[in-house]
Amino acid sequence: MVAVAIGMALVFALGVLLGFLVTISIASKTEDRLGTLTRQPPSAAARGARRCHGVGLRDITPRDTEDVRR
Repeated sequence: MVAVAIGMALVFALGVLLGFLVTISIASKTEDRLGTLTRQPPSAAARGARRCHGVGLRDITPRDTEDVRR
């Protein structure tokens, strides 16, 4: 009986982990497709993906600015 409970807990944990990874992957792909890394995240999933990847709006500037790096 204990082995069944442990097996069920492992299956549940793997399902949660897989769902988390799929959500982060889809959000990252959406950000890449839309090119929104220099703006606010388009969705809560994208905001969570940025947090998990450690990326934010820190020192990122849009490419279309007229500033020239020196």
